[in-house]
Amino acid sequence: MWFFLAFLAAFLYAWMWLFARMSRGVPSAIVTASMMCWAPPLLLWMLPRVEYPWGEWWWQLYLVWIAVCISFALRLLTFSSQRALVTVVNPLAALSTLATLLVSVMLFGQTFSAVHITGIAVITGGLLLLYHGQWRVWHTPWPWLTLLGVLILGVNVALLKEVLIRFPYPIAFVAVDATIVFLVNAAAAGRQWFHCTIPKRVWLLLAVFAGVTFLQEVSTVMAVDLGPAPHVVAVKRTSILIAAALSYFLLKEQEQPLRKLLLASGVVVMGVVMLAA
Repeated sequence: MWFFLAFLAAFLYAWMWLFARMSRGVPSAIVTASMMCWAPPLLLWMLPRVEYPWGEWWWQLYLVWIAVCISFALRLLTFSSQRALVTVVNPLAALSTLATLLVSVMLFGQTFSAVHITGIAVITGGLLLLYHGQWRVWHTPWPWLTLLGVLILGVNVALLKEVLIRFPYPIAFVAVDATIVFLVNAAAAGRQWFHCTIPKRVWLLLAVFAGVTFLQEVSTVMAVDLGPAPHVVAVKRTSILIAAALSYFLLKEQEQPLRKLLLASGVVVMGVVMLAA
């Protein structure tokens, strides 16, 4: 069951990158807030059912981390995805796994094996293959901003594992996490809510984006709850392959041959599997 949920999460996560790309023209803060609009009702539903550790110092620090860093990282990824091809920025998501591993080793005592080193080398090889002949894209800020965003999210995965040990209610946690992201980005949008003209079809896109985000969050949490977390992460990273194919056919991002895109993305996924071992 966990494998099905993890693959579903990968499929939905790939679509999230496409929706972010298709939302270009809408302020990134509005897009990021809209994709989390389901969170406040979920939190209100969870509050009488779960006892949150509001008074614990580690919980308070983590909530500050979400408000400052995660809200910023998600907005940053939305901003970059609106301005760069999905086939350029999405494969960089693999490096979040590297950030997760490094933080787990440095702060939480996880061991670093030869398999992990091999995984890093394989991911590097896949990215070099992907960007071969396309290095000019690194002259723009978008890959660098994406890299910063995915590294922050990678650090968050390592911290999240420790938080869930102390607060083992994943859905309740998602409700708080997403609500904070929603509130921070809704506030950051400010007057843009009133001065930005958004067509109905774009509002429909944002509504679908929000639904996909909710399903992706729930399926990921349930997969982690039912199966081994490293394996879930590895399966979810197949989203890199899925996003490459979808963007090639649906968004017509055909600057590179499909064979090269799939081969490079596949190599990156293999490296992620090794890191997650």
